[in-house]
Amino acid sequence: MKMFLIKNNMKLIDQVKPEVLDALSESKIKYGSSYRYIITSLKNANRYKDLTIDQLQNLIIFLPNEFRPLNHNDWYYGDNILQEKYKL
Repeated sequence: MKMFLIKNNMKLIDQVKPEVLDALSESKIKYGSSYRYIITSLKNANRYKDLTIDQLQNLIIFLPNEFRPLNHNDWYYGDNILQEKYKL
């Protein structure tokens, strides 16, 4: 029960793979406002499904190729960016 409560109180940014966040931070210097928008979106959402289409588009634009969605599961569930334990 405790794990269920912790998982529900987590923000999306805590569920994203650290290497994805590192890759996004590399774009921070050149595209500062876009980086801040993406990070704010991840901090304000509790789940991947809480992101709007606009937020998803901005995120995907700045992802390196190895983290971009490859299939429907990646697009729909965020399997490409989420840590294994937070995937549905």
